[in-house]
Amino acid sequence: MKQPTKNVLAGKGTFAAIALGTFLITAAFFLVGKKQDDRPRPSPDPSEIVAVSASGTQARTGNSSNNATLLAKDIQGEWLEIDDPTADGWETEAFTLEAEKQLKYFGRFLSALGNSGREQLKKIVAKDFTGTRLLPQNLQLVFEDPSITVHRNSKESLKKTVRDSEGFLQAAQELANAFDGAEDTKVKIKTVLVRPAGNTIETRHLLELSGTIGESTLEHHATWNAVWDPQGDDPPLLKALDVAAFEQSKVSAPNGTLLVDCTRSAIEHNPSYQKQFLHGYEEWLSTMPHTRYFVSLGNPGLAVGDVNGDGLDDLYICQEQGLPNRLFIQQQDGTLDDRGAEAEVDWVQDSRSALLVDLDNDGDQDLAIAFLGGVLFASNDGSGKYSIETMVPTSDDLMSISAADFDNDGDVDIYTTAYFPDHFIEHSHAGGLPTGVTNFVYHDSNLGGRNVLLRNDTDGGKWTFNDITEQVGLDSNNVRFSFIGAWEDYDNDGDQDLYVANDYGRDNLYRNDSGRFTDIAEEAGAEDAASGMSVSWGDYDRDGWMDIYISNMWSSAGKRIGNQPQFKKNASPEIKERLKRFARGNTLLRNNQHGRFDDRSSSAGVEMGRWSWGSLFADINNDGWQDLLIGNGYITGDDTTGDL
Repeated sequence: MKQPTKNVLAGKGTFAAIALGTFLITAAFFLVGKKQDDRPRPSPDPSEIVAVSASGTQARTGNSSNNATLLAKDIQGEWLEIDDPTADGWETEAFTLEAEKQLKYFGRFLSALGNSGREQLKKIVAKDFTGTRLLPQNLQLVFEDPSITVHRNSKESLKKTVRDSEGFLQAAQELANAFDGAEDTKVKIKTVLVRPAGNTIETRHLLELSGTIGESTLEHHATWNAVWDPQGDDPPLLKALDVAAFEQSKVSAPNGTLLVDCTRSAIEHNPSYQKQFLHGYEEWLSTMPHTRYFVSLGNPGLAVGDVNGDGLDDLYICQEQGLPNRLFIQQQDGTLDDRGAEAEVDWVQDSRSALLVDLDNDGDQDLAIAFLGGVLFASNDGSGKYSIETMVPTSDDLMSISAADFDNDGDVDIYTTAYFPDHFIEHSHAGGLPTGVTNFVYHDSNLGGRNVLLRNDTDGGKWTFNDITEQVGLDSNNVRFSFIGAWEDYDNDGDQDLYVANDYGRDNLYRNDSGRFTDIAEEAGAEDAASGMSVSWGDYDRDGWMDIYISNMWSSAGKRIGNQPQFKKNASPEIKERLKRFARGNTLLRNNQHGRFDDRSSSAGVEMGRWSWGSLFADINNDGWQDLLIGNGYITGDDTTGDL
């Protein structure tokens, strides 16, 4: 069997290494109404600080830290000048900045557990202040098991009983005292609504307050409705602060968490732990080729499966270009040994996704890897050693792969998703859209890469996977900047249906009818038009029918701005609602058993997942009900230089 070269995918075409800021900027223009067309605009790429020699090696151009600092200052200065709400007519956003400065005093008071900042806190409220107690009394128990207790407020506990600045300080102190003796306290106050009301301004805020107390973690989550008295050139004062909803959760477990990071104890004995995994991703970015936009995000996938048949799950980790993929074999004591080299799966191509699945029906876990431009298939000899069988070309900007026996013929087929269209960089201008493309629609784009269904036609030891996308009806609505596809028999008719999460608008729900697919997302109420980044199937209500959870993006700024009258004032109500949807967050769709899905996101309390990259249904506390895990986050903070 021929072995892979060091660059098996070279020549497949490369894409613009566009920084994520491009897409954030595009979204911001739509939200604040500054940009009138639908084309993303590029932002500076940190990869400019890296030089590539003729031999293919990389070298830093000067001090990369200093370069990054200068680049950050340039970007920060440019965007502070552009994004100035006091100069562009967005009075509500200008007010939000002033109100949040006042709320920062509140956050500092809570972070200090009420031990400092008392006099300053009293100064943020008006003389005629009224409000509810910030820590409601007589909380009601709504959930309890050996590890978790959850209490929520009753309506009676939210009566206005607080008066003037002294009463406000006492209410704040009461909230802080609940965390007496806590360590690692964290406070976040997000503004999600701003509304002028006569001579006052009404706002809504989300509070998150947490800390570790001994072997427990305590969390308070609250929704606050506030009324502010503007003071001209002086900071605004709080006239009222009412708790609209309050939830207290407590986790009692070793270290105060249900899940404990065991990475170090499991793999630190491997040289790759020190040489590869302990280096920050920023360091690797400065030494690897930047051929794709997503390389800057550091989001390759991984796969879990028993590769050597010993009954223990093993771990395969994909890596970015130039870094070897790793196969960790689990030992009886729970440690993981790096066997990637001897298993011959330590490829250095940019890997987006992996599957450990039996592709040739011989009873062991084979390996499928989504490289940029194609899927590599490798067979397992049963002991955990692999041999390359075939490489199937696909869309250039391959994002993920998923497996299912869609035609019920007894073998597993592969579905691939792609983001950018093929040869994007070769036909683009200044890192933007391909030349001549002017009809990019942020809320409903159909200009992305092509997704592909590969039917498994392996026979007689010859591995064959054929592209039958068009043949089975999956070419409909098929270029929507897709992140991932997930299979499940949602209609309980015995075949696997497919949900595809897409960026820039509508998702797909392909119903499988005996191997022929129809996109029924709109008629089934399952389009979820937003920034779809992952999808998870699960029967969350235990009714025997599979439900869907889609991760998107949640934005407090987007929620504020989208509700202002000047937001996209020349757009139709339908377009406005579609654009506002991009800030709402994640979606839970309940299967109603009649071919449709009902949106239960808000009532189930699962919208706010922040910037959600992935999600998974799993019964974490073994009570028979499927819980939700959400992988989220992006680098944010007051130090914009550190962000870069």
